[in-house]
Order: sequence, then structure tokens, then C-alpha cells
Amino acid sequence: MKKIILTLCMTGLLLTSIHVTAQEVDPEVLDTKISKSYTINDGKKLIKNTVEITTKRLNTIERDEKDEGKIDQARVVDSIATIVKTVRIDNDEDDDFDEKIVFSYESKTPEDFVLVSKNDELVVAMDDGENLKIVENLNLKSKKMDNDKATYIFTNEQGENIEFLVEEYNRSYTHTSSR
Repeated sequence: MKKIILTLCMTGLLLTSIHVTAQEVDPEVLDTKISKSYTINDGKKLIKNTVEITTKRLNTIERDEKDEGKIDQARVVDSIATIVKTVRIDNDEDDDFDEKIVFSYESKTPEDFVLVSKNDELVVAMDDGENLKIVENLNLKSKKMDNDKATYIFTNEQGENIEFLVEEYNRSYTHTSSR
């Protein structure tokens, strides 16, 4: 009799813990890594820079409250994702990456822009097939944060302002290429 009561209690605890964890907000992580290039004019010659872009998209999976307790719960699709991009730039003849930029932003849709360096300043570049194209006539609005990090505001093609945080900008970054 004791075994039956103990088994029923354990089963009840197990079912309760499964029900509680099913209602939590779950993160979903999507990672991509691509290589691109862009060309800049340093005043003397054209220089081709190779760029490796790692994008981590952290989606928060929210479930519809109407489906609480159901096994097949509907997802709330319009959740905002946090996107973290790491850009490593090789701007000379060797195989080592020379610069590293890490920035993040929140968005409902993925944006095809990255930050790259041009003549010692950060600029926005857009995806252009195998290459990146630097957006020349773009005014990046910036504001300094208390922790020496900078936040920039970029207006995308749909007219939405995207605020992104530059978490790291290292111009003396040295990492051997995996190319």
C-alpha cells in the first residue's frame, strides 16, 4: 500500500513539474556564419576587406495564453528577437583578422546590415550578394552610454529606427583566420 501511495505522489509531482515547465517562455537560438567582402578607397588605392559575420538570433518563444494546459500550444509569432552580430575584418594581405565589432539590437524581422570600419570609423554596410555595400549617405545618430559603450540609431529602408549597441570595437584584434 505504501508503494502505491509513494508511486502516486511521485507521478503527481512529475506531472506538475512537466505542466509548469511547459508554460515558461523558452528561448530559441539561431546561429549563422557567412563571409563577405567590401572595397574601400584609402585615398591612394582600392583595398578589399574580407569580413566574417556571425549572427546569433535569440527568439523568445511565447505561447498563446488561451492554449494553457494544452499539449500543442500555439506560438505568438510577433515576438521581438535580440540579434547579436560579430563582425571580424581582415583589412590587409595576411590571413589574420585585424578588427572585431560586436553589436546587438532588437527587431521583429532580421535586418541585412552590418557595421564595418572605413578609415577608422564605423559605417553601415548592406548585403549585396557576395559583397557588402557601404551606405554612403547615411547619418548614424549616436549617444554615449555610461559604461563607455555607444548606442547608434539607424533608419532602415522601411523607415523604422533601429537602435543598436556596440558592445565591442577592437581595432587591434588578432585572430587567425579559419579560411
